[in-house]
Amino acid sequence: MTKQEIEEKLLAPLKGKRKVLILTHDNPDPDAIAAAFGLKYLLKKTLGTPCIIAYGGIIGRVENQTMVKTLHIDMVPLSEVSVRSFSAIALVDCQPHTGNVNLPAGINPAIVIDHHPLRKSAEKAEFVDVRRGVGSASTIVTQYIRHLGLPLDREVATALYYGIKSDTRDLGRQSTDVDVRATIFLFPFALQKKLARIEHPEKSREYFVKLYSVLSNARIYGDVVLARVDLIGWSEMIGQFADELVQIEGIRWCMCYGRHNGSLIFSIRTTRTSYMAGVLAHKICHGIGKGGGHETYAAGKIDLAQALKKVKDPEDILLKRFLKETCPKGAEPVMLIPLKDKGDARALPAEANA
Repeated sequence: MTKQEIEEKLLAPLKGKRKVLILTHDNPDPDAIAAAFGLKYLLKKTLGTPCIIAYGGIIGRVENQTMVKTLHIDMVPLSEVSVRSFSAIALVDCQPHTGNVNLPAGINPAIVIDHHPLRKSAEKAEFVDVRRGVGSASTIVTQYIRHLGLPLDREVATALYYGIKSDTRDLGRQSTDVDVRATIFLFPFALQKKLARIEHPEKSREYFVKLYSVLSNARIYGDVVLARVDLIGWSEMIGQFADELVQIEGIRWCMCYGRHNGSLIFSIRTTRTSYMAGVLAHKICHGIGKGGGHETYAAGKIDLAQALKKVKDPEDILLKRFLKETCPKGAEPVMLIPLKDKGDARALPAEANA
């Protein structure tokens, strides 16, 4: 997108707006946080428009908490703002009515910036920049700043740099030349000591207790690993543990799942770019929830109260569908950490033998 296109399509419709709400997806990850932070900076520098960044859910992962604190990113829970009081709404790293961002009925965003597959619900916005050809929303916002020739605040640069690195796993997942060029542009401005604190924060004992629980019940079906997360402190934890388990030698597919605030949530990872994890996530919760994502990573959410009106056991259906699509024929489940003896408290869940 050229400088002229950015000015005419993104900035022109926002001139004279009293204040703008920048909204991330629920339980925002580093890419969503950074893209929102970058867009707020851009609008302040170009139009002088006051902006507030809001999010649903919580900022749970310790790296994300450290990012917000260290880079002085002012964000507020969505429950603390009145959406209808803003003259314009911008969505970053998400799209309306997709199950991961809450907008009041009848409220449509003016701006949608995302890198997931385009949904029809986003097309009503005045400005839509949804690109599947980039690895992160932070890359898109970085392009805006670069093409407009804005001076780059170092904390904003650090956030955008980390947002790209995080969402592409150090440019090794779904990254393109566009993402690489964005990181090269941002790197000289990034605050390396602050970046190191964000990437390597201290973690609580509670985190390792939860990690042990996941490892203890993880079971492997040939080249597929499936693990229930029972002690969910925040929903993003599911994806964090999926990122860990997919690194097991010989694993092709991984799914972590668990119940949180009345919903069954899951994250899928695959080591093969040709397998389309996003398509699988959508397929396995069809009719009972919503899912989607990218080629190698995806997620979904099933509202249990709603799903139970249609089926007897949504969790059982989800697991059976996943295994049907991924599990090698005839593969028998084995525990990642073998049971020590018959007195061991761990046991194979019923669906493992389904």
